[in-house]
Amino acid sequence: MKRKFTSTIAILFFFALLVISTSSEAQNGLLDLSFDTDGKVTTTIGTAGDVAYSVAIQTDGKIVVAGEKQNGINADFALVRYNTNGSLDTSFSGDGKVTTDFGGLSDNGISVAIQTNGKIVVAGRSSNGIDYDFAIARYNTDGSLDNTFDSDGKVTTAVGNSDDWGSAVAIQTDGKILVAGYAAGSLNYDFAAVRYNTNGSLDNSFNTDGKVTTDIAGYANLCSSIAIQPNGKIVLGGSTNTGTGYDFAVIRYDSTGSLDNTFDTDGIVNTDIDNSSDDLFALAIQNDGRIIAVGVSDNGNGDDFALVRYNTNGSLDNSFDTNGKVTTNIGNFSDDRGLSVAIQSDGKILVAGDTEISNADFAVVSYNADGSLNTGFDTDGKVTTAIASSDDDRAFSIAIQNDGKIVVVGGSIIGSNNYDFSVVRYNNTIIAGIEESGNETLTTSIYPNPAKDLIEVTREGNELNELCIFDIHGKEILKSTLQNDKKKLDISGLSNGVYMVKQSSTRYSSVQKLVVQH
Repeated sequence: MKRKFTSTIAILFFFALLVISTSSEAQNGLLDLSFDTDGKVTTTIGTAGDVAYSVAIQTDGKIVVAGEKQNGINADFALVRYNTNGSLDTSFSGDGKVTTDFGGLSDNGISVAIQTNGKIVVAGRSSNGIDYDFAIARYNTDGSLDNTFDSDGKVTTAVGNSDDWGSAVAIQTDGKILVAGYAAGSLNYDFAAVRYNTNGSLDNSFNTDGKVTTDIAGYANLCSSIAIQPNGKIVLGGSTNTGTGYDFAVIRYDSTGSLDNTFDTDGIVNTDIDNSSDDLFALAIQNDGRIIAVGVSDNGNGDDFALVRYNTNGSLDNSFDTNGKVTTNIGNFSDDRGLSVAIQSDGKILVAGDTEISNADFAVVSYNADGSLNTGFDTDGKVTTAIASSDDDRAFSIAIQNDGKIVVVGGSIIGSNNYDFSVVRYNNTIIAGIEESGNETLTTSIYPNPAKDLIEVTREGNELNELCIFDIHGKEILKSTLQNDKKKLDISGLSNGVYMVKQSSTRYSSVQKLVVQH
């Protein structure tokens, strides 16, 4: 037991050193000064106002931001791609910017997703001259419209009797595209989802015609978000009018578009946060299948960030702040709106939106997995950011890079009465612990250290041993076995940086730091 305790302490101490070394350079929640020198970028696209509503990160780290460009008469889809340092990516349509007009009238790009082949999908709504339809455009990696998608890269779909608003897009593992939003029913708006095949045609295996609508309570139902569970079930989130105010509303469909009766018996769950008016704006699915819903709740003096966590069967998760619900006030007597959510690999939850006392600022809040504020994020779990001397900064979407840094996008008024795209990046290091299961320590050595291309690992004893190399975020990079007391290992493929080398067997374990310097 003593040896196990010593080994565990050594591992915890090692992680502590990593946290100290990384946080001393870049405390979590601070602006990332390597991003355009001050952590903030604004981009003008048109002359009459531009707002970014959604962000996605490519596998190469480039940042794709979607929204709308106002042209003085109406709006077009707008898409901007940034390099990892915040500069415009000129390999994307020549200047990093793309706008798309569907039919000469107003088109609003609301949500973006990136396919596994790198193609970019943007969904929203488009005016047909009488009302609005769901609208979707797909772009090649260079920013050009993808002509294999409905021949011109653009699709519009009428869903209900009049206005149909596409609010969110998600890509299934088989490449099919789901767009969620709301559609006009016989009396009020209903939740709506449309599924497209990879070529842009409607998927008739989804509710026979590719479309499904759901009336929750006979009043207005406004769907704002979509998430796909690992088992293929489809979760939609938004708000439903109860007749006296709005509540969070979550519905789940099976893969065919039928309501899932294993989800609260009828596929529908409504949640009142605190006997107030509540609006749900974003969803995320945890690795264990539990559902995080994020939005706002009226506290009587203004709006607060609001979070709800549901178990996989739709019941409230009482391990999340005792009743499944959390509200957070950012500024006294301010309106605070949680509009987007992302879940870190360590289970922490990030919510982005804005806070408004006199003027609006970007706001990001970090929560632990149990719903408590993560005080390791800017000391109190909360960060607010003003963009330049802007009078109004509205944040709508958040994404986490592979290195843990946080990207938040929205719109800011900079020196005029018009909005520009705004992108902010925050430092954030995710340290995912390695589970310790050994009973005794294992004497090992790594030579050379720092290393360049090759290391020799030496250990005492001849028991079969597993060797794993992890990056500082806890991601496994390399795995091997040691059947002798020495092994040479090729590390030429590792980038410069600090890594963890763990050796373990049924009885022994050891963790050491490895520095790679090519």
